[in-house]
Parts: sequence; structure tokens; C-alpha cells
Amino acid sequence: MSQPQFKPPYCDAIDYQQILDADTRTPPAVLRERSEPDLGTGAIPIEHYISPEFFKAQIEKVWMRTWQMACREEEIPNVGDFHVYNVVGKSLIIVRAAENEIKALYNSCLHRGRKLVTHDGCKEQFKCAFHGFVWKNDGTFLENPMAWDFPQCPAEKMRLPEAKVGTWGGFVFVNFDPNAKPLESTLGVIPRHFERWRPEDRYMSAHVQKRVKANWMACAEAFMESHHAITTHPQIMPFVTDANAQYDVFSDHVTRHISARGYQSPFVTDRVYTQDEIAEAMLAGGGRGSLMVNRASTKVPPGSTARAYVADLMRKALEAETGRDHSNASDAELGDSLVYNVFPNFSVWGGFIPGLVYRWLPDGKSHDSTIMEIRILRQAPENGPRPESAKLRFLGENEPWSSAPELGGLGAVVEQDWGNLPYVQEGLEASGTNMVQLGRYSEMRIRRQHLTLDAYMDGRI
Repeated sequence: MSQPQFKPPYCDAIDYQQILDADTRTPPAVLRERSEPDLGTGAIPIEHYISPEFFKAQIEKVWMRTWQMACREEEIPNVGDFHVYNVVGKSLIIVRAAENEIKALYNSCLHRGRKLVTHDGCKEQFKCAFHGFVWKNDGTFLENPMAWDFPQCPAEKMRLPEAKVGTWGGFVFVNFDPNAKPLESTLGVIPRHFERWRPEDRYMSAHVQKRVKANWMACAEAFMESHHAITTHPQIMPFVTDANAQYDVFSDHVTRHISARGYQSPFVTDRVYTQDEIAEAMLAGGGRGSLMVNRASTKVPPGSTARAYVADLMRKALEAETGRDHSNASDAELGDSLVYNVFPNFSVWGGFIPGLVYRWLPDGKSHDSTIMEIRILRQAPENGPRPESAKLRFLGENEPWSSAPELGGLGAVVEQDWGNLPYVQEGLEASGTNMVQLGRYSEMRIRRQHLTLDAYMDGRI
């Protein structure tokens, strides 16, 4: 993607690159990269969120043609292990068919269509529970109890169809389009940017899902900019840059948002927080750092800053937990929100401390219901056994995100976002203009999402 660059209308406050200049360690070069194309100021049609007809067309033009994160490799570690991936009415069996081979088999009996499996497991064979047709876990056909009555169905014609599979960073991606370009063409800069952070060496310490009555794009967009913190997450304003966050658009499919920790919001104008107060807020449970170190009170050493002090705490905690030396890890990599999104519905955080992974799945074929997923990836110890991956917890309608202890203090923060989403959907449906307006810079990641959606819908991608 080639886009004209422009001088963004930055918030009148310290910017992210100036924050990096003051850090105690040299940040990786990828955090110095900028890509700020001029995407204009055009309004977004409401139909993107509320139209059942638009969503129906989107299924074929977007969901059947894009790379989607289906699971982690650690969820299918052994030969025969499989994960069921359901999206927009389609279902795939993501199976480790051999030690170094992962397949995505269509989860549909070729006889009369029953799903072959309904939940994750481990099998050498997939036997249809309706009439007993059997396939090997690599998709080859094994048995038809009534073979004499199916002369049109020899074994060589009964192989289970497959979707394309790609892997990166311990993630397994699938694409329903047999003519899809390789996964790497979608991921763009991400493998290079994450080379230092090695998500493939991590394990899931949390895996939580919940249903919300809102369109999948509306849900994703709630996590694609920082300035909503001003009203939605006021408790993090003492230590988070919001209006002065950095945004980058690297391609049609990949965007990034960076928000620094250890600096108070420029919207706090009635006081200046002390470094001790900022450090206490950073460790009180509202950020990822609280997953490593949780202190009710702390004292920043003279001459230091809350940002540098908490980064040192993270280095020590990571070395104790993993056995790996993090002395050269930059302050930014030990606290900042380094949030990358891949169109359509995948988001992964960079850095060394526990990283978040978001995914927003349309709830079946519903345009106005979404399954949101949060995973936390922690570094595995350098030596010794790899910790067991967290099992999926699906929260019920009356179970808040904060009821999942594995999310730590993050659960309460997400619950604040959750309080907006149903009313965002209701408000979109009540619109009197049929348009949504976006900030030119602070919401250009959202604008890119819609421009890419439009490009798929009209066949330009």
C-alpha cells in the first residue's frame, strides 16, 4: 500500500518519540518507525454496523477471503489434537495431522452434512455420529458402512476438503479462499516487528470469551484508540498517555497504536501527580504490569521516574519468572501498550511483559452479536517444563470480566469497555444521519479498517 504521508494534528503534549528519547534503554528500531498516511476525513456509513444485508454480503466477500487466527499451536500440541473453529456459519477442524503438519478440514460429513466434531479433542479418526462414515485425521476417507450403495463415492472422491493454513508466532491462521495469497502477505511488518518479542515462546495464562450484543467492528474499534480512556477509564489517567498516543498504518491490513505508561494524561489539568503516585497507579491493578508485580504502595528512588522504576521492577520479575536476562529490555517494552491489529479481527500486543491477544468473532451469522476473546500470553521459562495452557472460560451474560481471576486487574478495565458496547450498537441503529465521524489522526486505524472492508466488498482486494 502506498499512501501520501501528512503532518498529523498531534495533541499539544509530549509525543511518544520524545518519551522514548528520555528512556533509560535504547528502544528497538521498530518503535521508531512511523507510517501516518493521509486517509482523509470521510464519514463511515452506518450500514457497516447495522445492516443484515451488508453483513450477509460481507460473509462471502470478507470472511471467506481473509486470513483469520483460529487457535494457538499450544492448543493442539500432539498428533491427533484438534480445535474446532466456528465463524459465520462455517466450521473447520484444525488438526495436528503429523508432528509438523497442521490441517484445516471442513467440519462437515460428505454424506448428509452432520458436523463431524462439536468440541476440541484428540482423535486418530473422525467418525460421523449420524451414519458412521469415517475419515482419518488427515482428511483421507476410511470407511462407508454402506459402500455398496454409494457407487458414486469412491474413497479418492471422499477426502475432506481443506482450507488453507498458515502459522506465525505460535498462532494458527486459516483462510477459506483456495486462491489466497500466503499469510505473510497479510501480516506485513508484524513478523519483523515481533522477532525480538518471540510470541512463539509464550504460553496462554488466560483464555476468556464473552458474548455482547454489538457488531464485531464496533467491538473491535473500542480497543483501537486511547482517547476513550478519558471518560471510560478515568482511573488510568494518572499514568497513561491517551490523547497523545501514537498511531501507525503500515498496510491495508496492519495498523498499530502505542500508548506510553508512566506519564499522566494531558487531560489531567487540575494537578500534577508525583512520581510515587504514578508508580502506585501503574501497579495497582489496572495495567499489564500488575500481572507481574502488584504493590499497594511504593517509593520511586530519588532521581528516578515512575516509568523507569516500574520498568526495573518488570526486568527483575521477568528474570525471576523465566530465567531470562532482560537487562537490555527498553522501558517501552516493559509497560507500554504496543497494540498491533490485523484485518479483519485479530489484535496482538508487543513487548516483553504479559501480552494481550484480542479476537472479535461474529456470533454465528448475526450482524449485531459478537464473541469477544481475550488471551494473555506469558513468557515460558527458559529451562524446565512449559506451563500448561489456560483452558477456555466462557463467561455467561451475568458474569463480568472481573470474575475471571486469570485476567487480574485487566478484567475490571475491560468491563468498563463492555458497559459501552450494547449502547453503541443501539445508538448506531438510532442514528439520524446514517453516518459515523472519525478523528483524522487518533482514529485513522478505525478508518483504515473500514477502507479495507470497502476494498474487499467492491472487489479491489
